[in-house]
Amino acid sequence: MSREQRRLQLLETAASIVRAGGTDGLTLAHLAEEAGVTKPIAYGHFGTRAGLLIALYQHFDARQAEAVRVALAEQVRTLEDAIAILSSAYVDCVLRAGPEFGAIASALAATEEMDDFRQALRDGYVELYRDALARFVAFPPQGAHALLTGVIGAADVLSQAAASHRMSRTEAIDALSRIILGALASWRQEDL
Repeated sequence: MSREQRRLQLLETAASIVRAGGTDGLTLAHLAEEAGVTKPIAYGHFGTRAGLLIALYQHFDARQAEAVRVALAEQVRTLEDAIAILSSAYVDCVLRAGPEFGAIASALAATEEMDDFRQALRDGYVELYRDALARFVAFPPQGAHALLTGVIGAADVLSQAAASHRMSRTEAIDALSRIILGALASWRQEDL
């Protein structure tokens, strides 16, 4: 097995451990045992428990970002089309990842390593959304980053609510679409 294949196997095994029992039981030793490898292999890939949690989060996040990019590659004619694609891709990816994504994010929330990492991820999504919406929205030099950061926060909260069955997928997507549309209303190209 190549190093990358082994890493993917370890990440999938770690996600399975979190799915079955939450993050409390996720240690590098337990991961090695469940994956059928030695502890040095698990430590060699992730270094620390926080390193493993960050790698898991990145694994889920990469899938989410790719889902958004793929969805945006489809024909987008209007701002509403772009918003619908962004909203459904974000919510659907979190739903596919399952509740373990939220558990991993919560476990990492208490670590210093995660602060900078999560901020970099948010900034990446802000740029992804800005790029996807730029042909429909005249973003001002000031304020756009803050507004889109709020949109990403809403996307996180609504997606987690749908993943934990506090609302339906449709409700989460509809609410997120309305939030984005409302937030961008004053900057629409056609209104300028």
